[in-house]
Amino acid sequence: MKKIILLIIASCTVAMATAQKKEHFTFATSVGTGIDMSEPAATPFSLQVLGYYAINKRFSVGVGTGLSIYEKVLIPLFADAKFLIIKPRKFTPYIECGVGYSFAPNKNTNGGFYLNPSAGVEYSICKSKKLFLTLGYEPQKFERLKTQKQSLFTAEFAEKLSHNAISIKIGFMF
Repeated sequence: MKKIILLIIASCTVAMATAQKKEHFTFATSVGTGIDMSEPAATPFSLQVLGYYAINKRFSVGVGTGLSIYEKVLIPLFADAKFLIIKPRKFTPYIECGVGYSFAPNKNTNGGFYLNPSAGVEYSICKSKKLFLTLGYEPQKFERLKTQKQSLFTAEFAEKLSHNAISIKIGFMF
């Protein structure tokens, strides 16, 4: 699974690097939080950067990364597809989906599958600069090593966590 995701991301990066026209490229950065619907609940925080290549005026593909903080810090690496529901206007609704894998920098944590389908609206400030607001769903799976210490013994076990959050992100596209 990791090899397939990395191959998709590498292919998108090569396609973006070989494109001739600069107007096909857009970049976005966002900050967000969410409402965790899992037990135990942890309010997520995310910071993301994305690079898009416009296939046409309404459909873009790209790659992204950032930081996701639940109980542990995770670094998602994902491919993203975005579709504008109507022709670009001052306010333009869209849908998008990011799929990839989250890596964990902590040695006692393993990353897991990353998915973020969402819907949002772009507000055009000028021709190439936009603000956006996104509402989505983010299931995040990962595994961490947990240690239980008692007076007579110490036990370590792998704890599998699955967070399901409604994500809210605000960002800037340029």
